[in-house]
Amino acid sequence: MDAATLTRTAEDEIGALIDQWREATLARDIDRVMACYAPDVLAFDAIGALQFKGRDAYRQHWQACFSQMQGAMTFEISELQITTSQDLAVFHYIARCGGTCDGEEKSGWMRVTGCCRRTRGPWRIVHEHFSSPFDPMTGQVLNVGPA
Repeated sequence: MDAATLTRTAEDEIGALIDQWREATLARDIDRVMACYAPDVLAFDAIGALQFKGRDAYRQHWQACFSQMQGAMTFEISELQITTSQDLAVFHYIARCGGTCDGEEKSGWMRVTGCCRRTRGPWRIVHEHFSSPFDPMTGQVLNVGPA
């Protein structure tokens, strides 16, 4: 197998991991969501704490997020880019995420960057960063989406 084929296969595997994660998120399946992360994941989420160290801490955060939205979850991925090199990979995309609460959809566009590592097995997310653009003068999150 040549290097281009190996790179394409790794990119396909990362894409499948992101799809698995998205489907698990929409289904609120915490075990399937957490299966996408390495035990030592470091996550910078847009809500809650400054950072979450380890899968157990991130699990608690995800459970709190799931409990905030009683209705259907929203998670759309746009502009996904994946770059791989042997056993490390980087991805980024624009996401519209949120859910329905009291019959009203609450969602917004966010920027997502992540790193994956493959160690004697499947790819796992080792770092993830969600952020929302905001106005530094007012502190208000900007309601902007992909161009």
